[in-house]
Amino acid sequence: MAAAGASQPVISRTIRGLFASVTSFRVKGDRTPRYALLRQLPFGINARQRVYRFLASGSIEPFADIEFLSGGATLERSGSGTRLYSGLPPYMAFAAPSGFLGRQLAQEAARSLQFPSSLRDWGDEHHVAYLFTRGLNLPGNLVFGDASLQLEMDLRGLDPTPATQKAAHYLAMATALKGAPFGCSAGGEQPKFLGITEDSGHVIVKFAKLGSRMAELLPLEHLALRSLAEVGVPSATTQLLTSGDYVFLEVQRFDRIGKSGRVGMLSAGAVDDEFFVMRDSWPEFAARCEQARHLSAVHARRVDVMAAFSELIGNSDRHFENISLLIDESGEYAGIAPAYDILPMRYASIGGGVDPDLTPVAPKVGTIGAKPAVWELAWQGAERFWLAVQTEELPVPISGAMRRLAATNLTVAREFVAPLLPPVRAARL
Repeated sequence: MAAAGASQPVISRTIRGLFASVTSFRVKGDRTPRYALLRQLPFGINARQRVYRFLASGSIEPFADIEFLSGGATLERSGSGTRLYSGLPPYMAFAAPSGFLGRQLAQEAARSLQFPSSLRDWGDEHHVAYLFTRGLNLPGNLVFGDASLQLEMDLRGLDPTPATQKAAHYLAMATALKGAPFGCSAGGEQPKFLGITEDSGHVIVKFAKLGSRMAELLPLEHLALRSLAEVGVPSATTQLLTSGDYVFLEVQRFDRIGKSGRVGMLSAGAVDDEFFVMRDSWPEFAARCEQARHLSAVHARRVDVMAAFSELIGNSDRHFENISLLIDESGEYAGIAPAYDILPMRYASIGGGVDPDLTPVAPKVGTIGAKPAVWELAWQGAERFWLAVQTEELPVPISGAMRRLAATNLTVAREFVAPLLPPVRAARL
């Protein structure tokens, strides 16, 4: 008012007249209204958008109204009030394309729109443009914008793949992806695709060429997740198949209920970036979440068990996208998600056709600490796992070298864990 030499009513009328490019809002705890210029988004996308969410029942409802502001901030308006983020909200950063699947999507977007062909060159505006025009079948239960909502409605009408046709369908998908120009893959990152089947519902399907190291690790992932589930740690349900020259690991999606219902989720990375900005280790993250009451003590200990089990089986790939938190329909954190992507990544190919030597595991206490109850459960799972690797008959054969290594690893894990177990349990080893 002072700079323009105008009265408050004149300023207010002027701002209202700029509705198409200016927004006004209040931040909780501050009675002074704020004003911001809306961001210019690619492809003429409106800076004012709506986010929807699927319920467990399959119904769809509004979740929040979003305004993208000049300078990179994002304004969220929902039933609980108004919230200002300095960048993208964590649920958008989480849902944005990444990894092997993300590179597929980036190539497709580059062919049809003016997107960079490499995900490394995508910025927030590209992520927003993708989510609000092509955001289909994303992790979690959110849908970004009306265009993506229509894609989701179309998806509901598709027929699932019959169980008897899965092997042939998966082979066709793997063959098609083999010839697609997705760029180089990060070491150890597993090729995969999404699907909907009659018997397993929504799935993520990992695949590898028979005879490769990664083809041998997919059965180990199947056994590792099954072993965790058998000792009481909820884990993703998996199924092994072979077809042609490929092995497939079908992983049921725990963020889906039936054909149309969905469950909210965020990766530990998205949660940590929002509240803590640490990204150190799974146990330290779980402890912070327990202290902040995002996780109960039971769920925090479950993360500890997953980390301890990973040490005992050689899972060296424990980044913050490989664990997630579930979110209930009231928007509250509902515990740690079922375990996924846990396998002996110590032995995964590192790219360029190079496979690490099959050396014994070298477990460490790390940030887990001496927690007898945690190590006891982790040992029970690891014992089941290494015994299964030695003896289990699977659709995909496990090599003699890996079976012999499993016997060695069982001994190494037993000797390592003995002093960390409750005294009565340790005496039985």
